[in-house]
Amino acid sequence: MRRLPSRTPLNPRRTSLRTDPYTARLWRSGSTASWFSHDDYLALASAGAVRMPAWLKMSAEEAKERVYARRLWEDVLCVMAALEQWRTMTVQQIEALTNISGITNGRTSLLTALWVHGLIEVGSPTSDLAASTLDRNMLLLRPARPSAAKKEFEEYLSYAEWVSVTGGRGFSTDRQYARHNLLASEFGLRVAEHGQVSMVLGETLSGMDLLAYTGCGIDAPTTGAQNGADLTLVRTDGLRVAVEMTASKSGSAFNDKVEKLVAILHRRSLEATGLCILFVCAPRQDASRGEAGEVERKVKRAVQRAIVNYPGTALHPTAARVAVARWDRLFPGDGIVADFGSLPMERPTGMRGGTGQIWEPARLLDPRSVPFTPDNPAAMSAVVTNAGGLRGVHHSLRVTGGRPVLADISLAAAGLDWVLDAVEAERPNTGKGAVGPAQLPPRLRY
Repeated sequence: MRRLPSRTPLNPRRTSLRTDPYTARLWRSGSTASWFSHDDYLALASAGAVRMPAWLKMSAEEAKERVYARRLWEDVLCVMAALEQWRTMTVQQIEALTNISGITNGRTSLLTALWVHGLIEVGSPTSDLAASTLDRNMLLLRPARPSAAKKEFEEYLSYAEWVSVTGGRGFSTDRQYARHNLLASEFGLRVAEHGQVSMVLGETLSGMDLLAYTGCGIDAPTTGAQNGADLTLVRTDGLRVAVEMTASKSGSAFNDKVEKLVAILHRRSLEATGLCILFVCAPRQDASRGEAGEVERKVKRAVQRAIVNYPGTALHPTAARVAVARWDRLFPGDGIVADFGSLPMERPTGMRGGTGQIWEPARLLDPRSVPFTPDNPAAMSAVVTNAGGLRGVHHSLRVTGGRPVLADISLAAAGLDWVLDAVEAERPNTGKGAVGPAQLPPRLRY
């Protein structure tokens, strides 16, 4: 990984320096993470079941003061946005995505303040946060359950801040599957750093209702568009790759999901949506070679069945828009990558060829391998600038120019229809000092 071109070559949390959650075996077969809210851990500590680590001790008053402190406010927003969009991350992953370092440092850390104030929950691959061998940077974080503190936090946000943290969809605690989300976060971070993309979006912005319908300017149907992917990759030409991680041998629920996803591709053309789907097989690290291969075979069979039922058209077959890849082939070992930047995978495009070779290699992020001619190029590429103000996307992909101005919406809601414009002043004959052009206050900027 060290030799790959990187958008963040000097970042201390870049992929080559970050712990690989897959090869580190944070989860083995049958294992689960232990999650704690601050109240949960206090109760356990009072009962003598656990010991509160010194660095996680902080009064409720100090925690609230630090969360709303002006000097920490941007960091607070970025951490909350990362967890809102990606659901579960390690401390290392959050620092890599946000470009904030040391959120667990010292005895008055940002993580401690967010946890004590009730905005996040902390998890561990072990059963005790105070384990002497536990690395703080490998702690797991996720959004806390709804609470008075979380409601107060949301109400305190300006409209621009609220959109930048939640994507305009509000806070949610749905779909918190630790291993699943953790691998999706890691995959997204790697593509954002090394891949041929212009944007990478997390789970909460990867719903089919958004990708195939409302994000394309049409209403989503009441049925058939409720599924979502784990993350979405956006190419420079606007092509979207919705990525679904799968670790098990699948089953009827997974088969139904594949069927519904392929049905959406059948109904909504590539030119109108720019949408493709990639299934990444990531069997548990302690699975046997035969078991890992069986996961891939079952995923491919489910895809083939769905394509038979929803083939698309002769010119635009769904088989060209569905792909399968394996984590252990993309990343054969810790810090090792075979070929990743253009995302090599396989598509079932041989189903109609009669050659006997159903699954054929292609590269989803290479326009020469998977061409895309959108009906509306400007609309397809608008996501790059529109999502550039989201604090939950990788810091290297947050564009600074062309972001929408959201203050007008707040003004209209308050019954105002004007904004202050900069006034051209006469140029003075003598130096009087200088200031930059008039701008909106920081909290009103998206």
